[in-house]
Amino acid sequence: MRCLRAAMVFLIAAVPVSTGVAPPAVAGERPQSLPYVTAGARPGPGVLYAPAPAAPQLQNRDPRFDAAPLLVSGNEAYVDGEYLYQDFLHDDCGSDTDGAGHDSRSECAGNAVHPADGGRYGGNAADLVEFRIAADRTRVTYRITLNTLLARDSTITAIAFDTDGDEATGASTLPRDPGAPFPGTDEVITTWGTGAEHVSFAEDGTARTTPLRVRTDLQANQLTVTVPRTVSDPRGTWRATVATGLYDTATGGWLRPRNAADRDSAGGAGPLDPDPSGIFNLAFRFDEPVLRRNVPPDSAQSAALADHAPTRFAHAIDFDALRHGVRRSSVPAHGTTMRIFPSRLGLGEGRDPEGRFPQYKGQLQPYSLYVPTAYERGRPAGLTLALHSLGQRQWQYNGTVGVQQIGEARDNLVATPLGRGPDGWYQSEAEYDVFEMWNDLARHFTLDPGRVAISGYSMGGYGTYRLGMLYPDLFGKAFSVVAPPGEGIWVPPAPPTGGAGTLTNAWLENARNVPYLNVVAGQDELVPLPGTSAQNLGAPEAGVRGFDQLGYRFRYVVHQPATHSTLAALGYDMPMATDFLGDARVDRDPHHVSFAYVPASDDRRLGLVHDHAYWVSGTTLADPGASDTAPAKGVVDAFSHGFGRGDATGTRGSGTGTHPLPYTEVNRSWGPYPEIPVANRLDLRLTNVAHADITLTRARLDPRKVLTVRADADRAGEVLLAGRFRDGTRVFRDGRPVDARTGPRGVTLPIAAGTHTYTLVPPGR
Repeated sequence: MRCLRAAMVFLIAAVPVSTGVAPPAVAGERPQSLPYVTAGARPGPGVLYAPAPAAPQLQNRDPRFDAAPLLVSGNEAYVDGEYLYQDFLHDDCGSDTDGAGHDSRSECAGNAVHPADGGRYGGNAADLVEFRIAADRTRVTYRITLNTLLARDSTITAIAFDTDGDEATGASTLPRDPGAPFPGTDEVITTWGTGAEHVSFAEDGTARTTPLRVRTDLQANQLTVTVPRTVSDPRGTWRATVATGLYDTATGGWLRPRNAADRDSAGGAGPLDPDPSGIFNLAFRFDEPVLRRNVPPDSAQSAALADHAPTRFAHAIDFDALRHGVRRSSVPAHGTTMRIFPSRLGLGEGRDPEGRFPQYKGQLQPYSLYVPTAYERGRPAGLTLALHSLGQRQWQYNGTVGVQQIGEARDNLVATPLGRGPDGWYQSEAEYDVFEMWNDLARHFTLDPGRVAISGYSMGGYGTYRLGMLYPDLFGKAFSVVAPPGEGIWVPPAPPTGGAGTLTNAWLENARNVPYLNVVAGQDELVPLPGTSAQNLGAPEAGVRGFDQLGYRFRYVVHQPATHSTLAALGYDMPMATDFLGDARVDRDPHHVSFAYVPASDDRRLGLVHDHAYWVSGTTLADPGASDTAPAKGVVDAFSHGFGRGDATGTRGSGTGTHPLPYTEVNRSWGPYPEIPVANRLDLRLTNVAHADITLTRARLDPRKVLTVRADADRAGEVLLAGRFRDGTRVFRDGRPVDARTGPRGVTLPIAAGTHTYTLVPPGR
């Protein structure tokens, strides 16, 4: 486990049309597939509801192109005279030169390292995002979109055509040789940002070179080359190989990796490939194994490049289909895909050279998605977030039994964000990334916002605790596996090694209406049992309350014997999750809200302020001071009698099981909610609260009638009772008149320390 993230400050630059920070979430027009409330604060952060940002890399700035991008990696389409291929992100890693890159924790299987000149290469200058072709009667236009393009001539690309399907004709060596053969090449288009050329090979091997003009758009990261049909006239089916690499300004060719990178040289040569080619990325990889298992998305590519066989990914382009305006697509309707969305954050381009968070800076960000076979567009489906572990990435759960159990078996979409890197702990930019992904999902799929669950393994389990309780009104159920309750290691009474402000136990009160299934390993060497036990069962000797002490619904399952990675090695096979999660119905407006606000959890520069849940919002603290061992915290406990429902009785239980491994379990369940008399009454208990808003209509309270508020506060503060009170409403505290501010949003009730009864009386009563 990593202990404490290094303190860093990141500048959020504005992207065109949209700023980095979304406006606060407030009730308003119903967004499709997203949570909706009639009044008060909307669930979650503002970015969840933000409009789509402008994304130059996804725009068609050349009028020859019009089709919308696929945004699904490893897929192609023919659309009204255009051909599109969408590649994977962050996969420009070249040859697998040491054979060690297929580990599940690897970013890439390839070993190519960009030169250290970050201002020119950004550690990502050969990352192909999209390849397009548009053909008309007199010309054919080709476009390469890159993930990072900081200098016009940082990148070189080759589009090699085998026009007759015969490897014995044409040339095997490209005119600007990248160091790998391209057998059967009859024509090749090469561009390096400041120049381009078309070369054709005659039967006798002679080459004819025609200079071409390249349009380089540094904002859209696009290289566009148009070839007149008098120079090249593709018809029928031509096999194409598309390769990208780094441009060598000294030779006019491809920058070849050496043993080690320096400012101007690429590195990554190794024992299996001591003389790697200059190819870092290849197109047309429709069957990368990442879609079936936890391996990097360049696994097949890196093997082909290690074998110096780039044409292993040669692919037939049907130019007749372009001419006839055919429409067809390989994007699957179901199963596992790797998707791309445009972010609203402007963090720059490329990778961080030291691997520091946020590691991936570009506007385009990836996520993995499983779509169950029962999904039909137009019929709302449930959603389960599956957050990845420390050191892992968005493909961690691809092809696993676990995804089948929480996705296919429940007819749920299962989405895993990258989180801007492998170690973001679902804070700051990593937290923001989760909700940008959700926002993107809602644009492309029909979701039921009332059926949402959150889950995760290890660091992803921490994210399940963190996000599930910071935004409890977004989720119906939560499922964590070997989850640390704080960043790093937590052994009470000491704070987590990542800092007291990361401890989710500080806002455990928020889980009142979200049942948790927490599965741990008895011999976990990374997540000590004393911490998970305290989170679930409490540790009174250390002053820690758990789910059990709070009387909340939970299941605490301890597998013995098992270490931190045991359950991962079993494919996340935990059948109990299917039944536990069920429909994961969200209780958006419960009768009883317990809400703890801990400002240390916020990142205001990103608009991530966790001051609201359900019908409680706008919470501020009376004393914002924190101690060395605990963050500042305020708690609003609000019980509405308007539902005619009392708190359910909890029952503690225990059990044992054997699948997938022997386990013991402690749990607490609730019986049915008892009926109580319906009354226009609100009970409040306030701890260290300076201000809070209560949205009366969502609490089923009527501001037009006599309203009783019974408040127990440890200090003076105020509560805005948000609703349409009648003019002339009077306010009494313990039967005596009290001054209260009345405005268009409602009545601001001055709360005195101690226990008091407030009565709001409309005129005429």
